Amino acid sequence: MEKDIKQIGDFLGTIEEFVPGDGTYTEGGRIYASIMGNAVVNRENHSVRIEGRMPVELKVGQTVFGDVLSVNKNVVTVIVKKIKGFKDEVDIRTGIYVSNIADEYVEKPESMFGIGDIVKAQVIKIQPGMIDISTRGDLGVVKAFCKRCRHPLEKLDEKNKMICPNCGFRDTRKVARDYGHVLEI
Repeated sequence: MEKDIKQIGDFLGTIEEFVPGDGTYTEGGRIYASIMGNAVVNRENHSVRIEGRMPVELKVGQTVFGDVLSVNKNVVTVIVKKIKGFKDEVDIRTGIYVSNIADEYVEKPESMFGIGDIVKAQVIKIQPGMIDISTRGDLGVVKAFCKRCRHPLEKLDEKNKMICPNCGFRDTRKVARDYGHVLEI
């Protein structure tokens, strides 16, 4: 096996010579590096791959943490920042449709989330240009902020009830079972 450092887009060989492996892509019968790293050519198996850091991709079933960007009538937009089990940070735009917020009917998404809240959710659907996440079950807000003074909210004993220790404002959220544990990665 030979090793050689390659940059993205570097030519590695042709599909007649090698089977393309991880970290490669083909175009017009030619194999190129899709990530930076060491090219590993296995002449015995006639394969070529790149050993390097692969970019993190979301997969259905993964638990993610993100920031609420906007709250609309039908969807809550969340920017995913962390994927449970991965060290690297990501920046992926996703959405929670109103039907995926809670197990029960939700009339107003704004009563379940606030802009800037940190959410723990599960990836439920991936399509080109659209990634759906859900906070059904024990998932939801793991850190909430007061809509008046932006101070972190404290959870009350009542279901989904919150209070601001700074200004006394009371609010509701779709609270995760493990509220306060922002990153259990």
